[in-house]
Amino acid sequence: MRIFALAEERHQLITAIVPTRPNVGGFQKNRKMRSSLLRNPTVRHYAVAATAPSAACAATPECKVLSNKVTVAAYDNNSPIAQVSIVFRAGSRNETYDTQGIAHHLRLAAGLSTSVASAFAITRNIQQRGGNLITTLDRESIAYTLQITRNNLEESLQYLECAVTKQVFKPWEVQDQLPRLKYELASLSDTVWVIELLHKAAYYNGLGYSLFCPEHRVGTINSESLLHFVNTWCTAPRCAVVGTGVSLAELSALGSNLSIQSADKPNEAIKYHGNEIHQETCASLTNVALAVEGVSLKNEEEALACAILQRTSSVTRVKWGSSPTSLHKQLSCVAGSELFAASTFNASYTDSGLFGVVLCSTPDIIGSLTKETAKWLKSLKVTENEVARGKNILKTEILDAADNQVCLLESLQQQAVLKGQVSSPISIANAVDKISASDVKAVCTLIVLDCNVADKLAKGRLSLAAIGNLKTVPHLEELK
Repeated sequence: MRIFALAEERHQLITAIVPTRPNVGGFQKNRKMRSSLLRNPTVRHYAVAATAPSAACAATPECKVLSNKVTVAAYDNNSPIAQVSIVFRAGSRNETYDTQGIAHHLRLAAGLSTSVASAFAITRNIQQRGGNLITTLDRESIAYTLQITRNNLEESLQYLECAVTKQVFKPWEVQDQLPRLKYELASLSDTVWVIELLHKAAYYNGLGYSLFCPEHRVGTINSESLLHFVNTWCTAPRCAVVGTGVSLAELSALGSNLSIQSADKPNEAIKYHGNEIHQETCASLTNVALAVEGVSLKNEEEALACAILQRTSSVTRVKWGSSPTSLHKQLSCVAGSELFAASTFNASYTDSGLFGVVLCSTPDIIGSLTKETAKWLKSLKVTENEVARGKNILKTEILDAADNQVCLLESLQQQAVLKGQVSSPISIANAVDKISASDVKAVCTLIVLDCNVADKLAKGRLSLAAIGNLKTVPHLEELK
């Protein structure tokens, strides 16, 4: 069972090959970002079901490991639209200090000329068949996805394969992507940047490296660096071939023929440190992200318990209604008549995680809201009614996401590449049911530390990131 790979930060970045003529042949327009960290991770990583309820009952996901160590996962739901992804366990966490931004460049380089086909040939041939080629990046993985009608899949897979495994990164084509990269950096919101800064504050390397290229690194990534990164991290043991609307046999044939290296390099161990980053700007609103170390994906029950905990404090689902959660009640008392926004998040990775709150308000009250949020994070008290509410919300999100083909594919991607197996949404929902109110109050028992997750969160060192007018934003030493 895949539990919260990249949960809510996992910033999902998406790049589609842009056709020379917009909207020709159904080719998808370029999208640089699908959603922020505050999106629902369960939707992304647990929805493994078909679009139609009847198909969901009939079809089940299949998974196996090929002889070349490539993992293959398929969900043949008889959809007329086939989606096939080649996913690698390689993201911004695999960068080094001297190669920061290389994952961002790699995402933008998807669909450029290869050793067997030019960028024009790849775009033209997929476009003429009405397909899309999309690249998705997060801190732990990168996925190349072909979306196309099922009858055109066979002749289009060759272009997906060459775009993924036969890159050459011609220097002039890499340089041509710089205006697009600069545009992406310039168009990012403060909410996105504060999450990036939060990771940088929490981790000194690995997960602390941003999904976006630092400004001082723009133009420094060359073809040799990209090829070295691909050859080091995009290898068979770190690869998964995933598809919906396609049989396991077809995907197995594709996975067996991939021309990628067989070496496997383990990820560098990640250690949570906890620190703070303040960035002054002239913005009228101030964004603050405050977090403690959460739970990793190593233990499924812990991840589910932490997900339920997050939803016990999420905003109300009733339009125009006031939030019943303890967090928002506390913040409302502090804010008075002033407007503010607050959202909890839970970002779980393979070996660490972040659990916290993102705030946005005027400079005058953001400091008081930050202090109140820190108090809430250190207590994390929940009632049985809140636990029941959180469980119901989590199960609803899991099952509702089963109707979304994109969530379906992304769930398979993350489960296959990080876990090596896939699970259905029903099994995840049943696992949520098994988490009792007492488990969530303690947020589950940690095996190694012999204490509960709630205690770990309450006693853990805080991480803080802030952007905007920071005249009232406290420092970490003021939050102890």
